[in-house]
Amino acid sequence: MIDIDQVRRLNVQDGDLLVVPENSEDEGMQQLCEALRYLIPDGKVIIVRGPIEQLDVGDMNKLGWHRA
Repeated sequence: MIDIDQVRRLNVQDGDLLVVPENSEDEGMQQLCEALRYLIPDGKVIIVRGPIEQLDVGDMNKLGWHRA
């Protein structure tokens, strides 16, 4: 389960990035996704198991992320 006290933002808006603790379980992540689909049916939200670190473009490309 996700420790809801550790979620950094609860007023979720379309386009938000949510960072949850890195020890969050898959089941909790799935429940969070389902809840967000219910609350923001057409919203686009990215959920990342923390921590977040700054990467340069080359590192992002190696991981399959591409800057638009």
